Amino acid sequence: MAKPHEEFTRRTGHRFNLIVKSLPLDEASAIPMDVLLDKLKKLGYKEGLDQLAVDVGALIKRGELSFSIVAGRAVYWALVKGLLETRKRSALIKLHNMDLTEEDLRVLEGLAQKSRLRRNE
Repeated sequence: MAKPHEEFTRRTGHRFNLIVKSLPLDEASAIPMDVLLDKLKKLGYKEGLDQLAVDVGALIKRGELSFSIVAGRAVYWALVKGLLETRKRSALIKLHNMDLTEEDLRVLEGLAQKSRLRRNE
C-alpha cells in the first residue's frame, strides 16, 4: 500500500501544479521537456518522460501552458490561466483535506452557485 505522501504525489492535480510552477512565465525563458523533467524530479515528481508528455499535453489543451519550436525542439512555458488554475487546484486540495462544518459547506456551495450564475450571464 502506498504511503499517504506517495499517493498525494501521484494525484493529477498535484502533478499539474508541480509542472505549472516549474515552468517560466514567458516564451523567452521557455524550457524543453527534458529540462522540465529534471526540475520536477528534484521536487518529487515520480513519473517519467512519457507521463510528463501526457500531463503537459493535457495542460496545453486546457490553456494552462504553451509551447513553441526552437531549434527543432519544443519548449514550454506557463500561461496566466495556468497560474490561476494552479491556485484553484491547491485550494481544492486543501479543502478536501479539511474538516468542514455544515456552515462551511453552505458558504462553499453559495460561492459555487454564484460562479455558475456569473458564467451563464
